[in-house]
Amino acid sequence: MMKTIKLFAMWTLFGSLTIGHANNIAITGISSGTQNTANHTLPVNLSISWENSWRTLTNERNYDGAWIIIKYKKGGSDIWRHCTLKTSGFTAAAGSEIKVAPNPTDNTRGKGAFLYRAENNTGIGNVAFNNNQFIWDYGIDGVADSDTVELKAFALEMVYIPAGEYWLGSGGQESKCFTGVGSTNGAYLVTGDHPIVIGNADGNLNLNGGGTGTSIPDTFPNGFNAFWIMKYECSQQQYADFLNNIEATQAANMNASTSANFAGTSHPNFQPMVPDRANNNLNYGEFASFADWSCLRPMSEMEFEKACRGVIEPFPNEFAWGTTAYTQLTAINNIGQPIESVATEGANCHIKSTNGNFPLSLPTRVGIFARPSGSTRALSGATYYGVMNMSDNLLEFTVFAGTPEGRVITDTVHGDGALTASGNTDISAWISPEALGVRGARFNGGAGELERGRISDRYYANTPTIGSGHVSRGIRLVRTAP
Repeated sequence: MMKTIKLFAMWTLFGSLTIGHANNIAITGISSGTQNTANHTLPVNLSISWENSWRTLTNERNYDGAWIIIKYKKGGSDIWRHCTLKTSGFTAAAGSEIKVAPNPTDNTRGKGAFLYRAENNTGIGNVAFNNNQFIWDYGIDGVADSDTVELKAFALEMVYIPAGEYWLGSGGQESKCFTGVGSTNGAYLVTGDHPIVIGNADGNLNLNGGGTGTSIPDTFPNGFNAFWIMKYECSQQQYADFLNNIEATQAANMNASTSANFAGTSHPNFQPMVPDRANNNLNYGEFASFADWSCLRPMSEMEFEKACRGVIEPFPNEFAWGTTAYTQLTAINNIGQPIESVATEGANCHIKSTNGNFPLSLPTRVGIFARPSGSTRALSGATYYGVMNMSDNLLEFTVFAGTPEGRVITDTVHGDGALTASGNTDISAWISPEALGVRGARFNGGAGELERGRISDRYYANTPTIGSGHVSRGIRLVRTAP
């Protein structure tokens, strides 16, 4: 019989809701159930909680949730590998739903699961979903019935973006913004997951100098289909957990650019300098490896706009919070602490350090602009759906729609939890510099950086990002909704 000797819960992230308190997502009570040697499966039980969860029936009709993955290590081995989960047979806690995301070629198994409020469990507030059970198909992972294993569970806060029509571009003056030829508002209406014609004729999508081509294929993640997106940028603690749970050689390569954030520590005990601060100094190879390891994928620049604007009519030159007004951050309370907070009255963005001095020459705690009370979408800097820091803090890696290399990337390919011996992703399409770019604005930009924070600004959308790390680049990932 299998023996589970150690069980861990990881990625207990301190964060903040769109317009509320800190979320403090945590996994507790992880344990194993009765092994089924006939089917070579093992139940894995865990409880999960976070603060200020929501499920709405208002215009946005969306909800937050957790992306849960499980890793295992055989007795006598130092290598953590990914658990394959069954897409049936699981048990969700009362008031919650679970969807195991199926593999593209086998809908009976998947690499992770979404857990979120059930359809009848609407509202805003803290949630605790206890005694959930997932079924690990250890046989398919090459684990024998008699092996001894250790298990770790990880969770990321995510936001569900519903399927549906939305507008690309705002009709404003953003650099290289998408435009709809002949449209009354200057924007382009995405109406389905069908091919999109690029050109200058009425009804076409115009790339406005931001790329070339004649069509965007229906396989490209154009934002119409439902997807989940990380609520926050990846924190230093989350990246440390990634480094500590891959092999030493892999970790050395994946820490080449961001090592200053973990100074004085090493594998497998990397300790972040500021756990809740958005993790920066990343190159695209490191970003793509984190995506592969966590079984997520890069978002497209079209999904970026959908997650920001939602389904409402565009407003020219708007930021992620839906207006053109902004107040820059100039002072921070409790710098570097879990309770780090805004000290500038009315501030809702960290774009271009206004005095160049510490602490404003660094990214902030993820979700810092959420307030304990009296907040709004604009004051918290949140998108239509409740995603934080999309216009500010760190640049968001996105898949570029303006090159053939970008357009071959699809919304059906996600990471599988495994990396190459060097620590790189084995999904080659994700590491082509011609396929990538960044969106949003950064804390340390130069002249014109505020304009980069507008939803539809594409100034950096085709900026090559492979190579050495950059102080203003971070990690935010998505997954197509199962």
